[in-house]
Amino acid sequence: MGITDKLTGRVKQAAGDLAGDESLRRQGVEEERKGEAKDELARAEESTERKRQEVDALERRTDPGSLEEDRSKDELYDEARDLGVEGRSDMTKEQLADEITRRS
Repeated sequence: MGITDKLTGRVKQAAGDLAGDESLRRQGVEEERKGEAKDELARAEESTERKRQEVDALERRTDPGSLEEDRSKDELYDEARDLGVEGRSDMTKEQLADEITRRS
């Protein structure tokens, strides 16, 4: 992450202050900002990945084909039972997935 840039920036700022070198101090400020930008980018990427996983999970729950592929018939049956699906014991795996998707 940007911790190295932040530390380098702070050291340069301090050195610039001690030496009275405004150019070195400015370099330090820029270096610290660079580190902060890297941290912000990393947080944004993590957030994007979490959202992508949420979208993928939602798509799997709302697509009967994916639901049927991802779960066993017993798992689909249990979910159908939890949803109160009537006639679930006579349904095929595909029918269970369709009914669960319809009710989700």
